[in-house]
Amino acid sequence: MILLYGLIEDTPLTMVHEKLEKAGADFLFLDHRKIFDYDIEYAFSNEGGSKCIIQINGARLDLDDINVAYLRPYNFMDYPQMEGKNVDDRLALKASGFELQLMAWFDSSDALVINKSAPSASNNSKPYQLSLLSKAGFKVPSTYISNDKDLVKTFLRKNVDTVYKSISGVRSIVHKVSDEHLEFIDDVQWCPTLFQKVIDGTNYRAHVFNNQIFAVRIETDRLDYRYGKTSMVPEDLPYDVAQKCHKINEMLGLHFSGIDLMRTKDDEWYCFEVNPSPGYSYFELNGGQPISTALARFLMDADH
Repeated sequence: MILLYGLIEDTPLTMVHEKLEKAGADFLFLDHRKIFDYDIEYAFSNEGGSKCIIQINGARLDLDDINVAYLRPYNFMDYPQMEGKNVDDRLALKASGFELQLMAWFDSSDALVINKSAPSASNNSKPYQLSLLSKAGFKVPSTYISNDKDLVKTFLRKNVDTVYKSISGVRSIVHKVSDEHLEFIDDVQWCPTLFQKVIDGTNYRAHVFNNQIFAVRIETDRLDYRYGKTSMVPEDLPYDVAQKCHKINEMLGLHFSGIDLMRTKDDEWYCFEVNPSPGYSYFELNGGQPISTALARFLMDADH
């Protein structure tokens, strides 16, 4: 059986849900919004092995019946039930306990999971992920991370055209460092900040399965194409670039990822990051590629 875990209003999940339903696949949707109502029993045997049961409205789901899972959980602290409450509230503790046990089960199970915790963790550290991208053969932008204002100023003098962004997996809008920003450069002492030399060229986004790639060329009027006037055109990647995408996906242990690339005028290819839980729907709806269909087929094939 296939398990989908997340919010039905989450477009990436909605699209693959529709494809699985249309194909008559054997799947179950576990609504993350109802996380406060779920109970879970996770037991280990002295003889080895474990058992995990989820109680859903009186019904029991044995996770041994799950062969493949597509997981897109959310922050339950954003739900109405948690308004005005702290992380140590009874409901919050129940929800976090459920999620921890559920993920522990999938991380240790033989089920194919998109994607398990350990492979996904590299996205929480941009420096670590950039080092892996280099090992996979990609060029990466000149990058500097510091909370020392004087050292940062030295880097910025040598790299006039520079952006700053989040070091972690938390989404941030990419901005160029301007004179206005320099007025607040002392603030880096409170938060180590990632600075990166701007690479001029054309953006590409590649969605990578184990043996498939769907790529689009992106034209935009903004440095961060997610927040500008943007158009996308499906385009095949050069063979060597595609091989590097497969290699980094394999190195990270991911079954499905979204990879951000840049092609310069000199035909050099840079890689910025690998997203282990890509919002592929944005690229499918604007780029016209059948990613959700391929994802549904991937899940169904893994279920047999």
